[in-house]
Amino acid sequence: MKPSRRLCQAAFSLCEVMVALGLFGITATAAISAMLRMNTNASLSRLQTGASTAAQNQIDLVLSDSPFNPQKNQIPPELTIGTTINGSSANPTIAVYTDPKTGQQVKGWMTTTVADTGATLNGNSLYAYTITVVVNYKFKGRPYLISMSTLRCSDI
Repeated sequence: MKPSRRLCQAAFSLCEVMVALGLFGITATAAISAMLRMNTNASLSRLQTGASTAAQNQIDLVLSDSPFNPQKNQIPPELTIGTTINGSSANPTIAVYTDPKTGQQVKGWMTTTVADTGATLNGNSLYAYTITVVVNYKFKGRPYLISMSTLRCSDI
């Protein structure tokens, strides 16, 4: 029995099916690529937040450690003028982020610099120190850093 003419016109040709599959493949590839970029950006955001938290914790320690009265030689160890380095690029020691599923850690290193501003008022030193904290880390072979600064004056 011969198929009717109407039935033959209702079907798709092989060429039309191949074009549709090609367009679907291109769309799927673009979607997967976008998802991978979004995942990488989310990872970078988590790492930046972790590094910012580590730097802010160091700033909070420097601002809250008491007493800070250089006139009475009461200077906390965190406010000793100079540079303190915790870890290095070869041996990172600061935990920046820990993946909750895998437990994998990204570690970095921290540099804290304390300097006296030399500010005076009416010939008297104000004992105002600037503190700069820099947290460095590497992710997928690329270096990143977060830097924060603050000012601390004598308690009296």
